[in-house]
Amino acid sequence: MPHKTLVIPFAALARGLAQWLQPGPHGPVPDKGLQQSRAELAQMSTRELNDLGISRGDIPALLDDPVGWRRDRPG
Repeated sequence: MPHKTLVIPFAALARGLAQWLQPGPHGPVPDKGLQQSRAELAQMSTRELNDLGISRGDIPALLDDPVGWRRDRPG
């Protein structure tokens, strides 16, 4: 019976190490929701963006770091 108490944790540890050592994707993983938001904002007119309180140049900063973008806004 002692062999089961050693094998089960060891197998779990071996699986965890194998998953950890597998090569993952290189670079940031694209987020489909973020891509969709970027496309929707890019399709808006300058007036529509202005009504939202952003300019076309704000789109990358707004989507990449929304907290930082808002912190840098006056008001």
